[in-house]
Amino acid sequence: MKSIRTRLFVSFFAIIILCIGLAAYNYFSVSTMNQKTDDMVSEELTVLLEYDSLKYNIAQSIALARGYVLYGESSYRDDYDIYSVEFDLTDRKLGSMKIKEVEKILRETKKWRDLINEKVFIPYDSGDKELAKHNLQTYVQPGARGLMDQVEQLSKERERQIVSTGNDVVSYGESTNIAGLVVAAIAIILGTIISIYTSVVIARPVKNVANRMKAISNGELHAEPIKTKLKDEIGQLVTAVNDMNENLRGMVKQMSVVSDHVTGQSEELTQYADEVMAGSQQIAVTMEELSRGAEDQASSSTLLIEKMSNFSQEIMQVAVNGEDIKEQSQGMLTLTNDGSAFMETSIQQMNSIHEKMKQSHAMVVGLDNKTNEITKLVNVIQEIAGQTNLLALNAAIEAARAGEHGKGFAVVADEVRKLAEQVGKSVAEITVIVKDIQTESKQVVQSLDDGYQSVEEGTSQIQTTGETFNDLKRKIDDISTQFESMSSSLYGILDDTREISGAIEGIAAVAEESAAGVEQVSATAQQSSSSMEEVSKSAKQLEENAGELNMLIQKFNVK
Repeated sequence: MKSIRTRLFVSFFAIIILCIGLAAYNYFSVSTMNQKTDDMVSEELTVLLEYDSLKYNIAQSIALARGYVLYGESSYRDDYDIYSVEFDLTDRKLGSMKIKEVEKILRETKKWRDLINEKVFIPYDSGDKELAKHNLQTYVQPGARGLMDQVEQLSKERERQIVSTGNDVVSYGESTNIAGLVVAAIAIILGTIISIYTSVVIARPVKNVANRMKAISNGELHAEPIKTKLKDEIGQLVTAVNDMNENLRGMVKQMSVVSDHVTGQSEELTQYADEVMAGSQQIAVTMEELSRGAEDQASSSTLLIEKMSNFSQEIMQVAVNGEDIKEQSQGMLTLTNDGSAFMETSIQQMNSIHEKMKQSHAMVVGLDNKTNEITKLVNVIQEIAGQTNLLALNAAIEAARAGEHGKGFAVVADEVRKLAEQVGKSVAEITVIVKDIQTESKQVVQSLDDGYQSVEEGTSQIQTTGETFNDLKRKIDDISTQFESMSSSLYGILDDTREISGAIEGIAAVAEESAAGVEQVSATAQQSSSSMEEVSKSAKQLEENAGELNMLIQKFNVK
């Protein structure tokens, strides 16, 4: 037999576990999304930018070397030296990342730069310009294209990694949304089941018990027993109320029978007393009738004494039963106090879940702020790509002006333009991914807001259930008070019956004295007349007491 407390505890504990699981899953999902986003911003994008810088340095270096060989202007050599410094900075940044493929590219790049000095600048400075041009076209330019192709391949691989990371972040966001919806649906179903259980299994039987107790307090004892299949505390309460109703109905019926009998006996006793008083005036001629009447009176009084004794015992039993019911009411009051304490604990647990949902909400908002920072960074990269494209266009125009000598420079400018377009395309793809992340983050925030609202509704329902327990406690207090009042009234009735028994015993004694004094009736006629007057008064008093008892019994409807 499971108690109500156990059932409610298991139900609310299941909802609490679901909410805690959702909060933990959201926390770890958001943490993973943050980690992947940080990796993408701090490592992947940085490496991609350095790759672009490396390609740009290679293109600029070959262009400046070609310009120096073709035109012989020292400014080209000076610019080449400046880019060599930038080359070194880029090499150090990429080398610090400890990427195996990058280290290989850096070694080949260093050999290529040494090749420029050895095969181009040294012959040119020595006066052999044709050899320098030949070496430039034969060794340096093919090497530059090979290096740029390798760097381009690494850039594409890095872009694929960025796209994969973005897809992982989106996947985590979708999983978080699905988990939130599933847990919210389960929590709603459980909450609905608990509400139905509370209204049907708990509230309805308790309402029936309250209505029955109200009917009993109004004297209605004829109703059918309350039907229930419950075996828990509610079932025990219903059974106890049914037993109490049945016992009270039997007691009142028996009291009614005894009261009617007492009334009849008191009327007979009054009649006998009147007859004795009349007979005392004609004592000489009715001695025999007086003797028989006295004997009958003594017999009736003895029988009435026995009836009143039984009646007193029944009243005593009813009073004892009332005390037992009062003790049961106190036990029920203890159970309701325990239920109220459990409700307080449930409210505290729901408040704890409320705080964790608030923390998850703050973390997702932080993720949204980081994606905004990524958007700003991507915009900067896009601006750089646009400027690079414009620079390549200007370089192509200058190469066209240079005629035949500017063809090589035009090729480099075209390569730079292509690189700028590729960067712009990559930036556009990254922008789409970041916007998707922002959209998913907003959906996660909305999901957390819905969970937050569900937790508040669950807290409100638990508080309502606690108020119901308090109402039940107050009603049980009222029932206990009513039973205490009834016990007091029954003890008062018991005292009255004892007084009636004493009066009847007095009547019996008088009757016996009358029977014993028949032989001396002449001398004691006046004394017998006075005794009969006392008997008449006692009989009237007994009749009045019986009438009061009948009025009390008529308040109860047992048919």
